[in-house]
Amino acid sequence: MFSVGDKIIHCAQGAGVITEEKDMQITETLKSYLVIRMLGSSSTLMVPSDRAEQRLRPACTRIALRRLLTVELAGEPGKLPQDYKERAKHIEDKLKSGETKEWVKVVRDLTFRDEQSSLSMGDRQLLDRAIDLLSGELALAQGIDQEEAMFRLKSVAQRRDELADSPENFDWLRTLGQKVMEPFARSSVGTG
Repeated sequence: MFSVGDKIIHCAQGAGVITEEKDMQITETLKSYLVIRMLGSSSTLMVPSDRAEQRLRPACTRIALRRLLTVELAGEPGKLPQDYKERAKHIEDKLKSGETKEWVKVVRDLTFRDEQSSLSMGDRQLLDRAIDLLSGELALAQGIDQEEAMFRLKSVAQRRDELADSPENFDWLRTLGQKVMEPFARSSVGTG
């Protein structure tokens, strides 16, 4: 059950915070809705309370997200379909899953693909969407602005070659989750 103040992830829309629960009559019956302020925009989303469990999940804690980033980013990049339509469907399915783990995999796999050969415009848009979704969850976990979280994710992904070449970071993948979370650990307070 979700309540006001909960940090949540909507399966399709991303990160937000429940700001209120209100009753509304849209058809003939009175229904309860959760009102969600979406992160990174001024928009709100209303989800029927009786369907919240199907469409929402709690946002990851800082510790869980750090572990997930470290484990998944450290993994071997997945093999993406060569055909653009198949690849786009494969990636869109991962993005629509609403699962952080799948979003991290998309960032990892498309960043790796970009290093091997330049991304198409469609692939670039999918990567940007994955970074947007992931940065929203990171912002909620750290209690920071989504722009800051997005900047950190992008800067770490773009510095992949530099990190790999650096002797102290010879295995950049094992330290990437730490590198993404590190600057925020100093700026955020609380457990998580």
